[in-house]
Amino acid sequence: MSSLILHIPKISENGSVYEGELPKAILGLEEDRFIRPKSDIRYQLRAEIVSDQVIIQGWLEADLDLLCVACADFFSTNVRVSSFLRACTIHPGMETIDLTDEIREEILLEVPYYPRGERDENDVCKECGRAASELEIPPPPESGSGVWDSLNDLKL
Repeated sequence: MSSLILHIPKISENGSVYEGELPKAILGLEEDRFIRPKSDIRYQLRAEIVSDQVIIQGWLEADLDLLCVACADFFSTNVRVSSFLRACTIHPGMETIDLTDEIREEILLEVPYYPRGERDENDVCKECGRAASELEIPPPPESGSGVWDSLNDLKL
Protein backbone atom coordinates (compact mmCIF):
# COMPACT_ATOMS: atom_id res chain seq x y z
CA MET A 1 0.00 0.00 0.00
CA SER A 2 1.29 3.44 -0.93
CA SER A 3 1.54 6.40 1.36
CA LEU A 4 2.25 10.11 1.06
CA ILE A 5 5.54 10.90 2.72
CA LEU A 6 7.05 14.37 2.53
CA HIS A 7 10.83 14.62 2.81
CA ILE A 8 11.46 17.75 4.84
CA PRO A 9 14.94 18.54 3.39
CA LYS A 10 13.43 18.47 -0.14
CA ILE A 11 10.81 21.15 0.59
CA SER A 12 11.99 24.23 -1.30
CA GLU A 13 12.51 27.62 0.28
CA ASN A 14 9.39 28.98 -1.46
CA GLY A 15 7.32 25.87 -0.73
CA SER A 16 6.74 22.70 -2.74
CA VAL A 17 3.62 21.40 -4.47
CA TYR A 18 2.69 17.73 -4.30
CA GLU A 19 -0.05 16.30 -6.48
CA GLY A 20 -1.07 12.83 -7.45
CA GLU A 21 -3.16 9.89 -6.29
CA LEU A 22 -3.13 7.53 -3.34
CA PRO A 23 -4.71 4.07 -3.65
CA LYS A 24 -8.26 3.73 -2.38
CA ALA A 25 -7.02 0.86 -0.18
CA ILE A 26 -5.69 3.43 2.34
CA LEU A 27 -9.32 4.10 3.32
CA GLY A 28 -9.54 0.58 4.77
CA LEU A 29 -13.10 0.06 3.51
CA GLU A 30 -12.69 -3.29 1.74
CA GLU A 31 -15.17 -5.02 4.09
CA ASP A 32 -17.52 -2.07 4.63
CA ARG A 33 -21.17 -2.73 3.72
CA PHE A 34 -22.15 0.92 3.34
CA ILE A 35 -19.26 2.61 1.51
CA ARG A 36 -17.51 1.42 -1.66
CA PRO A 37 -14.54 3.47 -2.87
CA LYS A 38 -14.69 3.88 -6.66
CA SER A 39 -11.53 5.83 -7.30
CA ASP A 40 -8.14 6.46 -5.84
CA ILE A 41 -7.75 9.56 -3.67
CA ARG A 42 -6.63 12.57 -5.67
CA TYR A 43 -4.71 15.35 -3.94
CA GLN A 44 -2.93 18.62 -4.49
CA LEU A 45 -1.00 19.92 -1.51
CA ARG A 46 1.48 22.71 -0.90
CA ALA A 47 4.07 22.35 1.85
CA GLU A 48 6.03 25.27 3.24
CA ILE A 49 8.49 25.50 6.10
CA VAL A 50 7.64 28.33 8.50
CA SER A 51 9.94 28.65 11.50
CA ASP A 52 10.00 25.17 13.11
CA GLN A 53 6.86 23.88 11.34
CA VAL A 54 5.81 22.47 8.01
CA ILE A 55 2.49 23.98 6.92
CA ILE A 56 0.59 21.76 4.49
CA GLN A 57 -2.54 22.95 2.74
CA GLY A 58 -4.54 21.98 -0.30
CA TRP A 59 -7.41 19.74 -1.41
CA LEU A 60 -8.30 16.04 -1.51
CA GLU A 61 -11.07 14.17 -3.29
CA ALA A 62 -12.39 10.67 -3.94
CA ASP A 63 -15.35 9.08 -5.71
CA LEU A 64 -17.46 6.79 -3.54
CA ASP A 65 -20.59 4.68 -3.80
CA LEU A 66 -22.72 5.12 -0.67
CA LEU A 67 -25.73 3.17 0.52
CA CYS A 68 -28.77 5.47 0.54
CA VAL A 69 -30.56 5.49 3.90
CA ALA A 70 -33.89 6.14 2.16
CA CYS A 71 -34.01 3.43 -0.53
CA ALA A 72 -31.09 1.11 0.38
CA ASP A 73 -29.60 1.37 -3.13
CA PHE A 74 -26.07 2.57 -3.78
CA PHE A 75 -25.50 5.97 -5.34
CA SER A 76 -22.31 7.62 -6.55
CA THR A 77 -20.90 10.79 -5.05
CA ASN A 78 -17.70 12.80 -4.98
CA VAL A 79 -16.23 13.61 -1.57
CA ARG A 80 -14.02 16.69 -1.62
CA VAL A 81 -11.98 18.29 1.14
CA SER A 82 -11.21 21.75 -0.19
CA SER A 83 -9.50 23.08 2.92
CA PHE A 84 -6.99 20.45 4.03
CA LEU A 85 -4.61 22.13 6.48
CA ARG A 86 -1.96 20.69 8.80
CA ALA A 87 0.89 22.20 10.80
CA CYS A 88 3.58 19.69 11.75
CA THR A 89 6.30 20.67 14.19
CA ILE A 90 9.79 19.75 13.01
CA HIS A 91 11.76 17.99 15.73
CA PRO A 92 15.59 17.64 15.66
CA GLY A 93 16.57 14.78 13.38
CA MET A 94 13.12 14.58 11.77
CA GLU A 95 13.43 13.83 8.05
CA THR A 96 9.92 12.89 6.89
CA ILE A 97 6.22 13.51 7.50
CA ASP A 98 3.70 10.77 6.65
CA LEU A 99 0.34 12.32 5.72
CA THR A 100 -1.44 9.07 4.85
CA ASP A 101 -3.47 8.76 8.08
CA GLU A 102 -4.48 12.43 8.01
CA ILE A 103 -5.66 12.12 4.40
CA ARG A 104 -7.67 8.98 5.22
CA GLU A 105 -9.27 10.70 8.20
CA GLU A 106 -10.22 13.84 6.26
CA ILE A 107 -11.88 11.87 3.45
CA LEU A 108 -13.86 9.71 5.89
CA LEU A 109 -14.97 12.75 7.91
CA GLU A 110 -16.54 14.19 4.75
CA VAL A 111 -18.75 11.13 4.16
CA PRO A 112 -22.32 12.13 5.05
CA TYR A 113 -23.63 10.60 8.26
CA TYR A 114 -26.98 9.75 6.66
CA PRO A 115 -26.17 9.48 2.96
CA ARG A 116 -29.14 10.01 0.71
CA GLY A 117 -29.16 9.75 -3.06
CA GLU A 118 -30.10 12.66 -5.24
CA ARG A 119 -33.84 13.23 -5.62
CA ASP A 120 -35.77 15.22 -8.21
CA GLU A 121 -38.34 17.94 -7.58
CA ASN A 122 -41.06 15.28 -6.96
CA ASP A 123 -38.91 13.55 -4.30
CA VAL A 124 -38.20 10.60 -6.62
CA CYS A 125 -34.82 8.93 -6.16
CA LYS A 126 -32.71 9.31 -9.32
CA GLU A 127 -31.04 5.94 -8.65
CA CYS A 128 -33.97 3.60 -7.94
CA GLY A 129 -36.84 5.64 -9.40
CA ARG A 130 -39.03 5.32 -6.29
CA ALA A 131 -40.80 8.20 -4.58
CA ALA A 132 -40.27 8.73 -0.87
CA SER A 133 -43.93 7.85 -0.30
CA GLU A 134 -43.31 4.36 -1.78
CA LEU A 135 -40.53 3.51 0.65
CA GLU A 136 -41.34 1.36 3.63
CA ILE A 137 -40.32 3.31 6.68
CA PRO A 138 -40.91 1.60 10.02
CA PRO A 139 -43.12 3.51 12.47
CA PRO A 140 -41.40 5.23 15.38
CA PRO A 141 -41.41 3.30 18.67
CA GLU A 142 -44.27 4.01 21.03
CA SER A 143 -43.43 6.64 23.59
CA GLY A 144 -42.37 5.19 26.89
CA SER A 145 -41.07 1.96 25.36
CA GLY A 146 -37.56 1.44 24.21
CA VAL A 147 -34.06 0.57 25.16
CA TRP A 148 -33.90 3.17 27.94
CA ASP A 149 -36.90 1.92 29.93
CA SER A 150 -34.74 0.04 32.42
CA LEU A 151 -32.81 3.21 33.17
CA ASN A 152 -36.03 5.12 33.85
CA ASP A 153 -36.82 2.63 36.64
CA LEU A 154 -33.38 2.99 38.22
CA LYS A 155 -33.46 4.41 41.75
CA LEU A 156 -30.33 6.32 42.71
